[in-house]
Amino acid sequence: MKKSLINKPMLAVALLLSSASPLLHAASPEDAVEFRQGVFRAMGWNFGPMGAMIQGRKPFDAEAFAQGAERVAVLANMVAEGFIEGTGRSDGMDTRLKEEYWYQQANFDKLMQRMVANADTLAQAVASGKDREELRPVLAQLAGSCKNCHEEYRGRD
Repeated sequence: MKKSLINKPMLAVALLLSSASPLLHAASPEDAVEFRQGVFRAMGWNFGPMGAMIQGRKPFDAEAFAQGAERVAVLANMVAEGFIEGTGRSDGMDTRLKEEYWYQQANFDKLMQRMVANADTLAQAVASGKDREELRPVLAQLAGSCKNCHEEYRGRD
């Protein structure tokens, strides 16, 4: 039986953050921006080493890759919670979120759902025992969904 690579402290944090959804809607816009930026940073923190392993810039470590994939899947399912009213640049927030988000929310939601599905697919592929070469296109699919959203809704500093 495969042991899950999500440890107890990480699981506790994930549960706390995922249960925070109703709290976020009562949170200040500043807190919501901080939340979503933190989730994105954590995703990048885990995504970067996976990309380096797939590209051969780091030795492939199946356990570390699986841990990163599981974490990214958990985080991907949380990030949309930080996109609430009053969190745009025009609201005075320190964010790279383009103003297009506010009038293209249906498209944004579609892109977010695609990213979540791709993150879940990656975690499932790792759990099923796929090797580095089999994971390459799955990670590329996730990276592409991140890129699509960044191109449309993430501005420059």
